[in-house]
Amino acid sequence: MPGAGGRLRLPSLGTESTSSSSGSQGSTGVTERTKQKHRVVLMGSARVGKTSIISQFLYDRFSPRYRETVEELHRGEYELQDGASLTLDILDTSGAFQFPAMRALSISTADAFILVYSIDDSETWEEIRRLRDQILESRGLRVPIVVVGNKCDLAEEGKRAVPREIAETIALFDWECGYIECSAKQNLHIIDVFKELLVQAKVRYNLSPAVRRRRQSLPNYVTGSGSTKNKHMLKRNSCTVA
Repeated sequence: MPGAGGRLRLPSLGTESTSSSSGSQGSTGVTERTKQKHRVVLMGSARVGKTSIISQFLYDRFSPRYRETVEELHRGEYELQDGASLTLDILDTSGAFQFPAMRALSISTADAFILVYSIDDSETWEEIRRLRDQILESRGLRVPIVVVGNKCDLAEEGKRAVPREIAETIALFDWECGYIECSAKQNLHIIDVFKELLVQAKVRYNLSPAVRRRRQSLPNYVTGSGSTKNKHMLKRNSCTVA
């Protein structure tokens, strides 16, 4: 999941893998090309920066304008040098409470979770606790989770409300999850969030040049102002990085 010039090697995340007659050669002399697909779900309170983290990671951009998300699926497609194909489906979820069925479905279909809170808002940390409890109740202890404290740039302004030492200790030792602090606004440690997710998933990865990456937003459901129905919007933003 690195940017241009990065290489990922993901042998397994508990999801589908297929092979074809082209690609790397196995011990039997038959060449194989693996296709892997993994689903990552970002959860957390509204306005903690879930969308901004995804935007920086996939599209290298940040918007200061807030737009409420109901549910939005992004896809990153990677062609690795050994011929393997990797697809990452990254689901951006709503921070509102009026979609319990949608939240339950997101939890049941995810391979891994990124739980985001804002370091300047202690209530968003409490929401992380509740979300983790809900995930464990549905999925058990073995699902990979990374806890992310976003807006770490605000700490320099004296606006920190959640002490890093407390949050990090709870995440690492009590919950046995990964922990990263980042700033989507300043693009600080964004790549580390996804690297840590691979560590939690016990996935090995390599970094080397010349990986081609294609990224896009998939069909997106948003609620318009004053509307009682969800409006279907199709957005496609794709690019290839050599």
